[in-house]
Amino acid sequence: MSTCQIRCHRFAGLLAALLMLLPASPAMAETFVLEAGPADRIQALIDDEVVDGDLILLEAGDFPVTATIDLRGRAITIRGTSGRGGDPVSRLIGVGTTGIFVCRTDEGPGTILENLVVRDGDIDLGGGLLIDRASPTVRGVRFIDNRASVFGGGVAVFGGVSSPVFEDCVFEGNEADLVGGGCLNGTDSTVLYRGCSWSGNTAGLYGRAIYDQIDSRPRLENCQVDGCCEVVPPESFEDGGGNLVEATCGDCGADLNCYGGVGSADLGLLLGAWGTSLESYDLDGDGIVGGSDIGVLVSQWGECG
Repeated sequence: MSTCQIRCHRFAGLLAALLMLLPASPAMAETFVLEAGPADRIQALIDDEVVDGDLILLEAGDFPVTATIDLRGRAITIRGTSGRGGDPVSRLIGVGTTGIFVCRTDEGPGTILENLVVRDGDIDLGGGLLIDRASPTVRGVRFIDNRASVFGGGVAVFGGVSSPVFEDCVFEGNEADLVGGGCLNGTDSTVLYRGCSWSGNTAGLYGRAIYDQIDSRPRLENCQVDGCCEVVPPESFEDGGGNLVEATCGDCGADLNCYGGVGSADLGLLLGAWGTSLESYDLDGDGIVGGSDIGVLVSQWGECG
């Protein structure tokens, strides 16, 4: 072997060793494009193809959902297409008794649902989206005509570590047989709603737009809730400013659960606010919730006019 060959051989070996010491370059994110059709193809991509950072892009049209789409902890984006007016035109539509999306595997902010129509989900909890101990980002999604036989027609959030973010979302025409027609915020969850709106949602008991379980503390920023007495309990959210939310109805201020009348449930809510200065429960306006407010409540007992 010549001197040149020896030197070249040694250089090649040294270069290979140096390359092994360098950090591996991250893989380029991949985009998977799906035309309208059965939504089980989305689940197949989640199960077998995508890795963190990838994008599933849904073209315009309907994606029938026959089984709930489980994000399985993937830090991916599922994004729909916009029409000429900017509204989403990629529609995930429930068929039969199924939810549409579920996040229950520690999904974080890197799990993103964006620019979609989610409608006609029908299940026990979270007809459009069920979040359990997860914190995804939901942006520009329209939750329409979803139903839950228990809680959270549009969305249900559970688990103390759940801190999802909803930006520019619409909750319209959703229904829960019990509470939380539009959204249910479960105990100890901290949900952020920014630029969202609620209209035409219904609940069998109360919380047509939003129901907040004990110790949950959602934050609303620049949000609008159509109608009065749609968020239960009133003042159960952190007001981040710019909100249009009417806590109670002026002609029936003691109807604290917004159920169309004053009764024992309203008394229970008032007792839960005992000793505070929460305005919605301070029925006599003296600055504190106490015995005289019970008197006002009893005077309005029965159906609202």
